Amino acid sequence: MMNIDKNKLVLVHDKSDLIKDLPLETKEIGYYQDSWNRFKKNKGALVAFIVICFVFFMVLVGPYMKPYDLPERDPNLALRFKFIEPKIPFLENFGIFDGRREVTAGKYFLNAVANSPYGEGVIISGFPQELVEDVNHPNYADITEFTVVVDHYKFVNYTQSYMPTTYFGNHGTLGSDPLAPVIENLSRAQFEAYLARNIIIDVISITESPNAQDPANPFITYKVRVDRFKQALNQLPEDTYFWFGTNEHGRDLFTEIWRGARISILMAIGIVLINAVIGLTIGSIVGYYGGVLDLLFDRFVEIVSAVPFLSVLVLLTLRFGTDLWVIIVAFTATGWIGSYGTGRMQFYRFKNREYVLAARTLGASDARIMFKHILPNTLGLIVTSYALAIPAFVFSEATYSFLGIINYKEAISVGMLIQQGQAQMHSYPYLLLFPSIYIAILMIAFNLFGNGLRDAFNPSLRGVE
Repeated sequence: MMNIDKNKLVLVHDKSDLIKDLPLETKEIGYYQDSWNRFKKNKGALVAFIVICFVFFMVLVGPYMKPYDLPERDPNLALRFKFIEPKIPFLENFGIFDGRREVTAGKYFLNAVANSPYGEGVIISGFPQELVEDVNHPNYADITEFTVVVDHYKFVNYTQSYMPTTYFGNHGTLGSDPLAPVIENLSRAQFEAYLARNIIIDVISITESPNAQDPANPFITYKVRVDRFKQALNQLPEDTYFWFGTNEHGRDLFTEIWRGARISILMAIGIVLINAVIGLTIGSIVGYYGGVLDLLFDRFVEIVSAVPFLSVLVLLTLRFGTDLWVIIVAFTATGWIGSYGTGRMQFYRFKNREYVLAARTLGASDARIMFKHILPNTLGLIVTSYALAIPAFVFSEATYSFLGIINYKEAISVGMLIQQGQAQMHSYPYLLLFPSIYIAILMIAFNLFGNGLRDAFNPSLRGVE
């Protein structure tokens, strides 16, 4: 170094040159904008967010997408439409959810259907043509029943509307009035209204009864056969679509699922908010001040958390029933403890950071420090935990509804639909399939969404590709 000629050392810039920092060419990105940018790069979380938005949209509008008030308007008539197979437009063209069903029936009944002018299109396959032409064909003398594929919508309408009188007379077991399933007794006004709607198939009998108040106008009763689909739905079977089928009460399962989802999700959001307000308020105070208050409240929380949730739920439902407010109280009785733990841990973690000490030095009040400086820095973990708390409640509520512990009197939940579907799964698997798919999609979507939020709000990942 000593042998270097100093004349060879030349300054890069002249003394008159003014060196300046280059201006930033990019816009300043805040914490939340950076979090959103990272969240968008997580494709799984973004798709999950879209799915959740779709579920929330369907919760709001799903129950009104298919107007069907028959169970409320006439529960007895709705029972005639129970257990109808799912039929979905477009998918039916591919043989999926096309309203077809396998049924096992006697050959005399199937022959009557095949030869009836109203039975066209009811039987799709499985019934030999020889028996259509001759029900006593010798090749099938020893066979009394056949399993055939039918258009279930036309099949239900045929059995409820067009069954021939001879079949009931020869094979019925309904007592003195074998036509009871397919007839209506109408007054004159009802008869005229039905006649105007063109739903009367035929008139079986007309009976006059004396009118003591007006002998000149006796009471007239019409015994008639009516088209059930036109009577109940004002449309033909081929124009009727129950997308998810119907349940044992004749209710549209598509509508019932979204009604149940509305109850579950609204209760989940309400319970999460209540737990957040109670838990975060107590946890932030205890975590910020610490000391004796922290020790005393920790002992109290240990006592409360030691009480099994199932015991609380069972005792409350046995004492007060299963009204919605009872379930909310049960889930908030100990549910706030998780929020309390999160808030206490986060405030205890940040209360001695430099920016908090600086704010305290400048005279900021405790309330301002807690909610202006500490709380925003804990928001990421808190939001993530609550995003995961919603599906946790939905799954818990569905589980206890499935087990029969929660059984709403005037409402339906997805768990109750799963319970009903489990009882009928061997004969009608769609009753279990669709509610279970909804629960599975919701759980997966919320978990992916929560994981995406956790990564997006993690400050240590800022700038990491």
